[in-house]
Amino acid sequence: MRLKKQIPKKSRLPPAVNYNTYTLNCREWTEHIIVSVLFGALISRLFYDSYVAFLAVIPLIAVTLGSKKEKLCKKRKRELEIEFKDTILSVSSNIQAGYSVENAFKEAYRETAGLYGEHSVMAVELRFMFRKLENNEQLEDILTDLAKRSGVNDIRDFADVFQIVKRSGGDLRGIIANTASIIDDKQEVRREIETIISDRKFEQLIMRYIPFFIMFYISLTSRGYFNSLYHNIFGWIVMTAALIVYFAACRISDIILDIEV
Repeated sequence: MRLKKQIPKKSRLPPAVNYNTYTLNCREWTEHIIVSVLFGALISRLFYDSYVAFLAVIPLIAVTLGSKKEKLCKKRKRELEIEFKDTILSVSSNIQAGYSVENAFKEAYRETAGLYGEHSVMAVELRFMFRKLENNEQLEDILTDLAKRSGVNDIRDFADVFQIVKRSGGDLRGIIANTASIIDDKQEVRREIETIISDRKFEQLIMRYIPFFIMFYISLTSRGYFNSLYHNIFGWIVMTAALIVYFAACRISDIILDIEV
């Protein structure tokens, strides 16, 4: 007999999440500081041949912090998109099977928790939903709140359609099924794009580190090759300009490969 995930009745939920911002936990902070310090030491050694220059590179920790938060924020939103899509497809199937909308979401929770775990982003959001429903809040208002907090287009579109249909008394079953199908198609296109550009992202990752490997190899095999660029104002200007171009190229490549559907 198949065991179903039960909805926790008295589990403590974390505060409602604003998916447009990200707060690093202790482990992520530690990883970021260690990587930034090592990267700063590498730059100060290869580009300036001075560990004193590391003091000037320390601000990289703060500069790259924003980029790290942005990447983690997008990753969490992507997880929410995928899990929301599977949840809505499950809701659509449950409604077609004769469940009411609220019960369809409860059945969908069991599938979502079984597939992604009880601590997954969508499982937590569904428990928030059930808690609010117990407080007599309207389902359409709960979905609208999730759409605002998530900043995800698919969730916003679904919440808008659901609110209009629920209040106008339209064919809720058919429209939810149609909307779920559209979301699934968009996700499929997104997966295909990610598969196509995955090789390009790997090439981008390699190209980011090749300049450092080249400089390290030359400085190791041809000692004194970069001496004319060290410990003088002209060399500092040239190396600093090269760093600026390097970071600009990295940023531009991130923008090019960041394709939205």
